[in-house]
Amino acid sequence: MIRAAFLILLSFAIQTTVIAQYDKIFNYNDGVAKVKKGDYFGLIDSNGNEILAPKYDVIQAFSDFRAKISKDKLWGLVDNKGNILIPVTYEKIGPFNDDVARITKNGLLGFVDINGKIITPPNYTSMVNVANGGTKVEKDEKWGMLDDKGKLILPVRYETISGFQDKRAKVTENSKIGIIDIDGKLLVAPKYDKIVRLSDGGAKMELDLKWGLLNDDMQVVATTKYDEIYGFQDNKAKIKANGKLGLITKAGKVIVVPKYDEITRISDEGYKMSLNEKWGLMNPDGVVLLPTQFEKLAAFNNRRARVTKDGKLGIIDIEGKIIAPAKYDQIVKLNNGGAKVEVNGLWGLLDMNGKEVAAPKYEKMKAFKKGKAKVYANGKWGLIKMNGEVVVATE
Repeated sequence: MIRAAFLILLSFAIQTTVIAQYDKIFNYNDGVAKVKKGDYFGLIDSNGNEILAPKYDVIQAFSDFRAKISKDKLWGLVDNKGNILIPVTYEKIGPFNDDVARITKNGLLGFVDINGKIITPPNYTSMVNVANGGTKVEKDEKWGMLDDKGKLILPVRYETISGFQDKRAKVTENSKIGIIDIDGKLLVAPKYDKIVRLSDGGAKMELDLKWGLLNDDMQVVATTKYDEIYGFQDNKAKIKANGKLGLITKAGKVIVVPKYDEITRISDEGYKMSLNEKWGLMNPDGVVLLPTQFEKLAAFNNRRARVTKDGKLGIIDIEGKIIAPAKYDQIVKLNNGGAKVEVNGLWGLLDMNGKEVAAPKYEKMKAFKKGKAKVYANGKWGLIKMNGEVVVATE
């Protein structure tokens, strides 16, 4: 009984002594309490033992049994045993993410882990996080890259490293452009004046005003020899060389040698092309269906188009078949898919297959109503059907 009372008195005396030697004792956190003496802060443990002398300007709140401390505007890290994990030598210690924080010393940046191990020495003037957890770093106006462990995986030698897109970025060295991946691997050596990413993979590159192609793996599939490579549609693009146009695939295969003055895509059905002011037709693979022979090739409607040859009109289909030969002065489409046609002022009829079901012999042909139209010839009016059948003759 006497011994118990003595221990209680001793404990009280110790606490009184502890309280007496500090101006303030803050609440305990992670088994330690911050104490203040004068203008400075220190730490005591749960028994009142001083584990960090009160000589610091700032002691932040503990988290994961660690706290940042500051003196004379420099920062370090202490644990809840009073051990200095990071010496108070850094201008800044950033927040810890995945147990790693950015540090600043002499204006330069690096990384340290939560146990005080220097992951990346503070050697860099800039650090920019990238999507995979790695970091772009700058030193002496040159850029390189660290992996997510802080290891240098791309030498600090490039004038610029662009933002990553689909885990790839452009780099510039000696004013030339190349490509790296997110792991710091150099996919394309920096030797091009321009690299333009294509919307569905791959890229086109320019050197000395000539363009070539890179595939999805950034391998050269077309050397820089074209005046221009236009946008890709359905895996094909127009190319220009010596002022003439052709077609190339994304794999770099030239399916139409550049020899045309113009190439116009017809949805996904193919292309029309011109040479010396004459138009022809190609299928989607660049195979010529109709050679360049028409002065005009109109827009396709329901897979058919009017063509003009030697001043006369005809009809072709999207597969290059001559539906109606070019021998008419006018062609007027009808609702049944056929057409009325005119030659030398006389009118006739074509069915939907382009067959001439009424020869051009009528001086006048009125609009069709309920499948019939009035026609005029030989000074008389008659009546015909859309299939050419004569209901009332004009003879």
